[in-house]
Amino acid sequence: MRKTEPGDRETLTQPSVLSLRHAPRFRFVVMGALWLTAFFLFLDRVNMSLAAPYIMDELGLSGVETGFILSVYYWGYIAGQIGGGIASDRFSIRGWASVMFFSWCVLTGLTGACRSVAQFAVVRGLFGVAEGAVANPVNKLENQWLLPHERGWVYGATVGFGYVGIIAGMLLVGWSINIWGWRAMFYGTGTLTLLGVGLFRLLVYDHPREHPWVSQAERSLIEEALTKDRVTFDPQRGAVRHLSFAEGLRILAGHWAFWCICACMFFTLGVSFTNLSWLPGYLVKERGYTVMKSGLYLALPYLAALGGALSGGYLGDRTGHRSAVGFLTSLLTGPAMIGLMHTQDVNTTILLMSVALFLNAAAFNALAVLLFDLFPAEVVGVAAGVCIGLFGGLGGVTGPLVLGYSYDHTRSFFWGFCGIGLGATLGSLVLVPVWFYEQQVKREKAERGLMRRMPEERPVIHGRAT
Repeated sequence: MRKTEPGDRETLTQPSVLSLRHAPRFRFVVMGALWLTAFFLFLDRVNMSLAAPYIMDELGLSGVETGFILSVYYWGYIAGQIGGGIASDRFSIRGWASVMFFSWCVLTGLTGACRSVAQFAVVRGLFGVAEGAVANPVNKLENQWLLPHERGWVYGATVGFGYVGIIAGMLLVGWSINIWGWRAMFYGTGTLTLLGVGLFRLLVYDHPREHPWVSQAERSLIEEALTKDRVTFDPQRGAVRHLSFAEGLRILAGHWAFWCICACMFFTLGVSFTNLSWLPGYLVKERGYTVMKSGLYLALPYLAALGGALSGGYLGDRTGHRSAVGFLTSLLTGPAMIGLMHTQDVNTTILLMSVALFLNAAAFNALAVLLFDLFPAEVVGVAAGVCIGLFGGLGGVTGPLVLGYSYDHTRSFFWGFCGIGLGATLGSLVLVPVWFYEQQVKREKAERGLMRRMPEERPVIHGRAT
């Protein structure tokens, strides 16, 4: 048998190029609704980051207390991701996510009414539950609607729209705080997000076969391609071997590669969420920028993060080496963060922020899409819940608290940011053995595709090749 090339997987798991060229593409309308969901997911998260310096001053909070308020969101996010993962594997994603999406709009508004650390803890914790319970099902929806070779760039676009939400949030939220104050800003952004809820409910369904606006040709195209790409595809039967939920859980629990990806995700999202929580405050507190100027300066780094999410997805799709993309980008994140803390020049600061967020976004994309490629579809929701929700959420909880503690004791953000950057570099090392496993899975999928082709070339009688 000839050597399997990177393009073989796409050839063996996709319809012909001709059929793809003329195939309907309504799935990207559905993806547009998911991209808008990601936009609001991050816009309603960044508003707390920009409001934090004002909340600290108005309520007289310490760095640890503010770090606690910022991190309690991630405790809720962990619970929401795991709960959303189980729900997405067991129940209707459309119904579950619509309720959670509406809930987070209400909780965004309620944040503006909080007047104590305890009130912030309850509201922001529940807000984290609601957002996590939507973010996880969005991951699974993409896996159920996309052709395998589209996963990386579309997931990158989803993450990218999240960064657009951050950029828009920096400008809109900063302007709102300056004009009306931080409390009114929360009321306004919560109301605006209701637009996303309505479009999600209108356009998003669990599967192409359930959507009234999807053509039969596109349904067949997606279902055939996904069937052949599943790790449980049986070429002799020409069908997927379906696993029970319990069987899928056992596979995940006993798979070393899954836990390696989870470990790396802890450090990757630790960097991402800590930057999201503290970078605006860092520019205000340590660099002396106003909240409006902070938002303007952060627009370029988050545009770079958008580019990183798209680039990481594109490289993973083109090369088939998602774990290598994750390894290299995570490895380089630490030096970029450490360099950022050593510079005082404004232009160099923004450049290094941009590099760090570009690398971090590319690493996250590679790790998330690896879950779709390597593990059974029956438990992708749980896999994302544990990996992104639990391990990534723990990184999100740990990072802001560590940085707040470091700030209280040193009156500087230096050691906190350097520490989380170094963690990303060290965490990348666990992806080295995962790369070898990823290549093994690719070879097995290619071989199954060839086995499936060969029987199809012979006459078939009563469903069996002669």
